[in-house]
Amino acid sequence: MSFYHNLPVSETDRRRQGEVPELRVRGFTLIELLIVVAIIGILAAIAVPNFLNAQMRAKVARTAADLKALATAIETYHLDENAFPINGSHLTVHLISLTTPVAYISNVDFRDIFKAQQGNTGNNQESYLYFLYKANPIHPNLAWINQAGVAEYSTDGFCLSSWGPDRVQGAREGNNPTGPSIGPPIEWVYIAVRRGNPDAFAGVYSPTNGLVSGGDIGRWGGDVPGVPVTLGS
Repeated sequence: MSFYHNLPVSETDRRRQGEVPELRVRGFTLIELLIVVAIIGILAAIAVPNFLNAQMRAKVARTAADLKALATAIETYHLDENAFPINGSHLTVHLISLTTPVAYISNVDFRDIFKAQQGNTGNNQESYLYFLYKANPIHPNLAWINQAGVAEYSTDGFCLSSWGPDRVQGAREGNNPTGPSIGPPIEWVYIAVRRGNPDAFAGVYSPTNGLVSGGDIGRWGGDVPGVPVTLGS
């Protein structure tokens, strides 16, 4: 017997001799891969908008909560002082009278989450806005209603506002920041109501038009006839 007959036979040789069945490794076909990609695309198309909508709803809810907290502090201040705080800048971050000497709120450093570009009222601070409707004949520059030239509509009330998801004051046609206005900025809603303007509420944010629709979010306090406490949230 030859020496080579005693050597072990490799599995490859055995396969060649037909003693071991050959194993076939089956991969995915191109059609199967395309089907998987299509399914993933459909799921992403459903999930991503829902995720973005949930994010926007959370931001709107946070804005509403911030405005409510500020309004509560302002109204408590009014109970003690029989007047609402004055504020020439219209920025809530400047309502220092709410924190000292009596702390009606721990701080007023609220930041509008929508990062509105606030025109000539301090856009670098991105604060919520506060508009006082009570005329101040002695210091007219400290009340919005005097600055706006509509002191004849003076009332003991105020408006707090955020510029809303479109980050534009008021609502613009087609949500275009440079487009024509289709409603007054939210601080003018009260004035528009008093004047009988049928489009008084056209500048208010409405999520029913899409979560990034135009318009502002507002909260009113005190005596502001014809306007709900909250709009846009």
